[in-house]
This record gives sequence, C-alpha cells and structure tokens, in this order.
Amino acid sequence: MKTPFKNDPFAIVWLAFKELYPDKECQCFYEPEIRPDADGHEVYGLTDFNEETGEFTVFVKSTLSIEVATEILAHELAHVAVGIGQDHNEVWEKAFDAIFEKYNEIGNKMVEVQEE
Repeated sequence: MKTPFKNDPFAIVWLAFKELYPDKECQCFYEPEIRPDADGHEVYGLTDFNEETGEFTVFVKSTLSIEVATEILAHELAHVAVGIGQDHNEVWEKAFDAIFEKYNEIGNKMVEVQEE
C-alpha cells in the first residue's frame, strides 16, 4: 500500500523503523477503542506479542491528532524493535530515540529536496 502524501508522517516513522531494524516485522492498525490499562487509564497505543506465532501487532488509537498518533506509532515500534521484556527501560529508550532521530533525518532531507 502506498500513501498519496509526499510527507506522510506515519510512512516516515515506518521508514525510519525499517532502516534501523530491517529484520523486525509487525502489522500496524488504527484502532478506535484500545482497552484501558490494568489501572483503568486510557491507552493510546498498544503492542501485542503473539507467543504462538512470534508476531507483533501494533495498535494506535484512531481518534488521536496526527502529531500525537505519529509519536505513539514510534513509541510502539520501539517496543517491536527491542522485543519482550524491555518495557520502557534504557534499551527501549535508546530504540525510541533512534527512531525519532532517524525520523527527523529523513524529514529534513525531504524538506531540502522540496526546497531545491
């Protein structure tokens, strides 16, 4: 599937993720209703790991603004990048930061090309 937008932030996050972690795979979905966390708090993104198949599925709440949803996608892809057991620790933080940096690098190059 291709996007019609030349500057699609979700496509850029995905490209950043795949450039950094080319062997990592997952499916991503917009989801209008993601179950609350164990404490009953609203959840904006979720990464699900299927232990039987070893596959990851990422869900991003579809009612979020593009800016927030883009960051949530990067957040969830960082979980895919580091795997199970690295929940918001230093390893996960490095993956999230790397995706964010690569996203900005790709976006900046796109702007430079458009300005030429």
